Amino acid sequence: PFARDMSFRTETAQLHAGQLQLTAQSKKSVLRTIDRALQGSVEVYGQALALHKEGSYDFHSEMTYRDRWFSDLHLQIIGGRTPLPAPIDVAGIDNALRRAIPPFDGLADVAGWLGFVDPSGGVSYPSIRIRVGPPVDLIFSECHLANDRLTLTLHAHPKFDVGRVGLAVRAAPGDALVTRRQVASEITWKRARNGRRVGVASVALQRSDSALAILMIGGSTVRRQWFIDPAKAGNSRLIAVQHFDKDLRMIKQAVLEPSDSMRFEVGVAALLFLLGFSPAVQLETDSPDVVVSTPGGKLAIVECTTRIADFSAKLGKLVDRRGALSKALQSSGHRPRIDAVLVCALPRDQIAAQADELQTHKAILLTREDLVAAFERVRQPNDPDKMLDDAIAQLSARQAIQLGS
Repeated sequence: PFARDMSFRTETAQLHAGQLQLTAQSKKSVLRTIDRALQGSVEVYGQALALHKEGSYDFHSEMTYRDRWFSDLHLQIIGGRTPLPAPIDVAGIDNALRRAIPPFDGLADVAGWLGFVDPSGGVSYPSIRIRVGPPVDLIFSECHLANDRLTLTLHAHPKFDVGRVGLAVRAAPGDALVTRRQVASEITWKRARNGRRVGVASVALQRSDSALAILMIGGSTVRRQWFIDPAKAGNSRLIAVQHFDKDLRMIKQAVLEPSDSMRFEVGVAALLFLLGFSPAVQLETDSPDVVVSTPGGKLAIVECTTRIADFSAKLGKLVDRRGALSKALQSSGHRPRIDAVLVCALPRDQIAAQADELQTHKAILLTREDLVAAFERVRQPNDPDKMLDDAIAQLSARQAIQLGS
């Protein structure tokens, strides 16, 4: 349970906003709430709220994303478009929220607090997002790799059958197949206390600068997580950058918690450098945010955005600039292929409605989930040419699936 109850509700003449934390709910009650949400409605504070519906609802799930590192159950039910509120209405809502208890500095403030996109920033797709956490998980603060030994700590629900846990590990660089192992049998489980059951596994590995742990329940993945030995690193670029920015704290803050677009662009360029690319941040305003090259001579242009309102505009600029640069390269006798990459600081489910635009323009999308995964890769040297080729192949595969359906 949360240490503090953060429930609140604010009502104005044109807006109802709030959040409701419920504890000690029965399984029947939870399943009933999920079933209602699947039908496009929720009940909070005794009031039924339903998504706007023009036809049938759209559905989006991360369950098919093979690159997820944390695989909670996820489904988003997406309603019909809602029109942009008139500026005078937004001003009225802002003033009402400033007088409310608790007070918020307007619509943008309350939306940010709740983790929503500001509805005044553009035409929006209201949605209900369902996430169900697993009954067992790794506790990062109690896991570590040192001196070729990986220690993993797991917490489980007291009524969960721990016999269903699967746990695999692999070391990098490792020693052939010797360091790819199933280790669930090596977990020592203690009796449940404080509402949790604790399990610990201590696994000896060979040649382990880093180690991947894969946690499963039956045939379903719960989490994949890399753990690193801080005394070792195979990527010289990381050693150079980390010497001046310990644990990459400033770069991670700029990329994963962007305070402004400029810092986000610089942070993305730094992350690309760590991954083996050669990035160049552009100073000219009428240009891509970043131009990158690979050791194999491939080129890509990168646009960065921190807001959903900028998505279509940034994508349009990206496509136009790719076309112009391709023509310039072709006329000068160079290979005209230029890959286009749009980097968005938002989670993937918040921009799911724009996926068709990306497919149409053959643009690679990197979201917050991809950025988090990229930081997991910087310990070891990467192949930027292969990374670009793989991204293009995935884009082509998704296009083929759409055409087939």
